[in-house]
Amino acid sequence: MKASALILASFVMGALATLAVATGGGSAGTVPASGTPATAVREAVVESVRETRPAPAHQQPRPVKSEPARITIPKLHVKAQIGTNLDAGPIWWPVTGRPGGGDTIAIAGHRTTHTHPFLDLDLLEPGDVIYVRWQGVAYRYVMSGRRILSSKNQHIADARGHELLLLTACTPKGSARQRIVIYARPDRPAGS
Repeated sequence: MKASALILASFVMGALATLAVATGGGSAGTVPASGTPATAVREAVVESVRETRPAPAHQQPRPVKSEPARITIPKLHVKAQIGTNLDAGPIWWPVTGRPGGGDTIAIAGHRTTHTHPFLDLDLLEPGDVIYVRWQGVAYRYVMSGRRILSSKNQHIADARGHELLLLTACTPKGSARQRIVIYARPDRPAGS
């Protein structure tokens, strides 16, 4: 039996046993037509489980697409999976949003070490397009600005009250002294 059927069966058994005791069916007074009170409970449970059918297909939850998140920056010829290990490629900043959620989204990557996905981040200009694929949907962002900030700035990815994509990396190349931050606003879902 499925777990939901077992839970339902436990609930029905408890309710019927309570009803039997409350109405005197559990005492020496009356015995249900089907025999003992335990038999009546068992028959009721079996019948209720038979009536439990899966919901129609249009009411069942759709499976979440399990494809990995990806970032594509056509101008820089970047196509990379967004993961959890900065040494293996771009990563989501902890506690920042995800595409389509209306929050600040921050993605970090190396410029000169490991897979150096953000090597030429400084070449992006306002109007350049960035795509982030998240849970099976491609989101399109348009670069709107760039800043160089201290590496000590802990508020680069603070919430702004609207969706904004930030790409961050160390700068200048080969140094961790500062951070280059690319700002991109959502354009529209790709393909719509």
